[in-house]
Amino acid sequence: MRAWAAVVVLLGGCAQLGNAPKGGLPADVHARPDANELAEHPCRYGDTAACVAKCERDAQACNATGVLFEFDGGERSDPQVASGFYRRACDANYGPGCNNLAWLYLRGHGVPRDPPHAMVLFMAAFDAARLACGRGDASGCLLAGELLYDGRGVPEDEGQALAFFKRACDGGETRACGAREP
Repeated sequence: MRAWAAVVVLLGGCAQLGNAPKGGLPADVHARPDANELAEHPCRYGDTAACVAKCERDAQACNATGVLFEFDGGERSDPQVASGFYRRACDANYGPGCNNLAWLYLRGHGVPRDPPHAMVLFMAAFDAARLACGRGDASGCLLAGELLYDGRGVPEDEGQALAFFKRACDGGETRACGAREP
């Protein structure tokens, strides 16, 4: 066993781990988040009350709160309440909020079924996502590409969609890398 350890050290394998710069190793995804992480991202950890409070000043938190209420599958699950949070996110020009609200109207889930209103919301989602992409938000580029690719609220345009996917990937949005390549 010691012989193998010596070989690894001599070849520079594991020996480099002890010399890795701070932040060079990935965070332990199984570690319990610290108080700062919990305060910064309450929606990610299912803290509904803190997520609702953060929604007062953050459209992304409003959308995340909507997701908590729409997809909880338990006691909190209430698509009508989710629609209110999505509306707040959409009113703040946050594309994913408009997109999520559009899906509720398209399906009549928690709101009256209204496909024409859903299309208006998909258009608002595209406009907001396109603007976010222009500001360098890779997730905005991804959403704009998805809406164009599927023709949701905007005319289907595969070429433009692929250009948005490329910008998203180049901006670090890995879900867009290789998305729907011809």
